[in-house]
Amino acid sequence: MPLFLAALSSLTFGVADFLGGLATRYAPALTITVGVNAIGLGGVGVALVFVGGAAAPSDLAWGALAGICGSTGLVVYYHALATTRMSVSAPVAAVMGALAPVAFGVIVGERPAPVAWIGVGLALPAVVLIGAGARNSRAANASPGRAVLLGLTSGTLFGFFGIFLSRSAAESGMWPLAGARGAALLLIATVALSRGRPLVATGHPGRLMVTAGILDLVANMMFLVAVRLELLALVSVIMSMYPAATVGLARFVLHERVDRVQAVGMALAVVALALIVAA
Repeated sequence: MPLFLAALSSLTFGVADFLGGLATRYAPALTITVGVNAIGLGGVGVALVFVGGAAAPSDLAWGALAGICGSTGLVVYYHALATTRMSVSAPVAAVMGALAPVAFGVIVGERPAPVAWIGVGLALPAVVLIGAGARNSRAANASPGRAVLLGLTSGTLFGFFGIFLSRSAAESGMWPLAGARGAALLLIATVALSRGRPLVATGHPGRLMVTAGILDLVANMMFLVAVRLELLALVSVIMSMYPAATVGLARFVLHERVDRVQAVGMALAVVALALIVAA
């Protein structure tokens, strides 16, 4: 059950990220991220009525730290999806989002099996190959190197989101997500106002934002439940397969092409993630 939830969370994240990235092509990334977090906070409030739970201050603090990392990563990620090739930045972010929890596990005393280390070793050249391909794109500033850099940054922040959220107690229910959404909304709204960005997106980008926000919240809830029932590294790696949905939608909706070098890198990334999961 936890692994199924992780897989479903991955699929939902991928669709949400595609819609959020698409909305960011018509509205500022900060505006879209404010909306996604506002929708998430409202949704968590409704969920708390039914789920309940008792949160200690530490649970809210872990949630707030997760929210700061996750929202900052989301701004970077949406910007990457809007200004570079989705089929480059999304897989790179996924690999880094998987590696960060594994590294954290080692720091706190977990010892992955040798096959997991093979997966980690394969993940690094996968990032290079993914970024080396796809030189041609209609997106602005579509340098593969830039897509890789933004993917690395957002993926690392996503990894820390999962790490911090996993430190909350199971008895706290969905309260850590409330802390995450509240902190994220306060931070991103403040930055948006300071930069003169609107806080509300309307029209087509607004509709995309609302859908992305709902799906993102559902994916977060499934992730939180899964990570409380299974190892963080395992759940995080399975969840990091979300670019499959993002890249698939980019291929069929935006007609982005995937060249041979990039395809090899993506295949290598899938193998790397599979080896880590198998461990």
